[in-house]
Amino acid sequence: MDSIASNSTAYTNKRWGFPLILPCLLYLLAQLLSSHRVFDGHILVIYDLKLASLTALLVLFGYRVLPGFTLLAAYILVFHPESEAIELFGYLAAALFSYYLYYRSTGWRSAASFGRIQLTTKRIMWLCACNTLINSVFSEALCILTNSHSGWGSVAGHVFNAESLVRVQGVMNGCVTGIPLFYTVLRVLCRPKYWLTCVRAMKSQFSANARLSHFAVWAGLLVGLMVCLNIPYQNNILFTFYSLILIFPLMLWSAVRIGYVFTAPVWTVMMIVLAKNNANYITLNDDFILHQVFVSTAIFIFTLTIVFMGVLARFNTLRFEQLLHIGLTDPMTNMPNLRALKADVNASPNSTICLIQVPDLDLFSRRYGLHFRARYQKKLAEQLRTKLNANEKIYYHAGYGLLLKLEQPTWGRLSILYRSANTFRYSHDNQLLGFRSGLGYSRATQFSNDVYSLTGKLGIVSGLSLVNGKPENLEAQSSRVMENYIVGRTEIRTVLQKTLDNDAFILMAQPIVSTRGEERYHEILLRMQDGEGRFIPPDSFLPVATEAGLAPDIDLWVIKNTLKTMQLHPEHCFSINLAPVTVCRASFVNSVQLLLTQFGVDPHRIIFEITEADALSDTEQSQNTVRSLKSLGCRVAIDDFGTGFSSHARLRDVNADILKIDGSFIREIAENELSHYIVESFCHVARMKNMQVVAEYVENEKIQRTLERMNVDWLQGYHIGKPVPLLTLV
Repeated sequence: MDSIASNSTAYTNKRWGFPLILPCLLYLLAQLLSSHRVFDGHILVIYDLKLASLTALLVLFGYRVLPGFTLLAAYILVFHPESEAIELFGYLAAALFSYYLYYRSTGWRSAASFGRIQLTTKRIMWLCACNTLINSVFSEALCILTNSHSGWGSVAGHVFNAESLVRVQGVMNGCVTGIPLFYTVLRVLCRPKYWLTCVRAMKSQFSANARLSHFAVWAGLLVGLMVCLNIPYQNNILFTFYSLILIFPLMLWSAVRIGYVFTAPVWTVMMIVLAKNNANYITLNDDFILHQVFVSTAIFIFTLTIVFMGVLARFNTLRFEQLLHIGLTDPMTNMPNLRALKADVNASPNSTICLIQVPDLDLFSRRYGLHFRARYQKKLAEQLRTKLNANEKIYYHAGYGLLLKLEQPTWGRLSILYRSANTFRYSHDNQLLGFRSGLGYSRATQFSNDVYSLTGKLGIVSGLSLVNGKPENLEAQSSRVMENYIVGRTEIRTVLQKTLDNDAFILMAQPIVSTRGEERYHEILLRMQDGEGRFIPPDSFLPVATEAGLAPDIDLWVIKNTLKTMQLHPEHCFSINLAPVTVCRASFVNSVQLLLTQFGVDPHRIIFEITEADALSDTEQSQNTVRSLKSLGCRVAIDDFGTGFSSHARLRDVNADILKIDGSFIREIAENELSHYIVESFCHVARMKNMQVVAEYVENEKIQRTLERMNVDWLQGYHIGKPVPLLTLV
């Protein structure tokens, strides 16, 4: 309790004690630092910091400083001449009124540190320009009322004379430079740790924009010019106010490159020194007042330039940092993104990168929107972050998941992260949702310059992790096999698109021979070559075509080129395979009708082979496609029958012309009694439906004879005839 009471007392003393004592001390210090010269029997103010000291007290303490101002006024009235009391009342009136306007304009931000772009213009307007103007008016009014002829009143016989201009600019220069300096000193006195804040700000701005060698050259030039200005006048241009002009670009460079926090106090100290030694670079002669006006105006304008350039430079730096932050941050989750990971991996290439992927999020994102994915990943990241060390980070990569940068993780830590991701539950719409996650990891050493490639490879491994139920390493052999598989599929995809664009597919025709002496027909088979002329098996490129959404385009290409051949040889009959996605496309039948009309081919000579799953599908579009093709006059065959989930009962509902029995039954029909019985039952049901039967994969004479005894209508296989290029057939 004693400690609490002691802290409370100390806080009260600081809150009310400092505003009571500091006005007297600071005002006397400002008097000491201000400068003036006697010209033509009048006092000419060169640099005045007294108004700045009172304003700085108001900015920091607000109206709590009023008792201190009262104590200061009493002290000046008792111990100083009447002219100084009149001058003080002019300062107090100006400071209080301008601070009131400033506070009304800025509100609770009024006491913020100097150098903020949002407040700089308002501080210049209210605390400097308005402050000085009000002070001039009040001082002139007090001089008239008291009939005083000292100080400002005697100089300002005419409001717009040169002496008035010099004093106004001296007071305004004092406000622009002195208020930030006194404010900083007061804050350090009230809270000594604020000094460390200033030092850190100086160091951060300096290290970001300037080299030490540049700073040394700048400091040397500045010290040299200050020496020239502050030693007694000599007959050399460098010892006149010409050197002051040379100082300006140096200070401007400092404001932009070193920073406002450092430049502002340095410039204020220089102003104090230059004002004290005004007689060294401006001689008292016939041109004195003209030179003084010129110097005063130049200093005033350049002081404003330094302030605004320093603040704008800081503003640009902050904006650049914000843009950099935006570029390294995902906008939906506000988490570091893949670019941030790339930068961090370059800084620590020996780290380990983990990818936690949740495939089910794709499905739920389609229902609840992308924000669902972002919120889930953000909450998951919060849970995983509790398992990480201080120097480890989590990144978000849309479409993949969460990426973790770990430092030397053990298998135990990876297993903990894996379990944590899989036991995480997310509450959404009063539902507690949990998803299975896969975790793939790899050392970043070999991928430090290609994080994007690493992310894709980790996606493969995380899928393997999802199947195996444990974290998987990219460097493992199984991961390399999967990687080669993916690489192969991407190469096939590239060749596939190029072949389609260039009409470079090859059409082959394999004969299908009748056992009853009817005219044979041929099945169209599609072949594709890679860049080196090697054939790519259909089993390799057709699944890739389906995944890429190219299957319908390829099917239409096959139909178009087959019909183009039939236009020249209308006596031939061909069967064409259709991909499942083609059968489900509503516009397919209309495209076929247009092609049949274009090439003038009899529709009855075209047979479309549809896989069992599509022909027996319950989807409305598949059934509509089968009916529409038959209504055009085309025939329909059910391909690969017996391999799916069909039954004799479902076959009853199918309206097709031909039934093609899958080769897995035909190969063993002569040796396997069960296969023989299955094929025989298929034939029996097909005859009841008035469907013809085609047996695939007839590889030898024995199989052929067996099928002929079973009265199978058509035979196809290498024993019957091998595929040949379509163009050689005709």
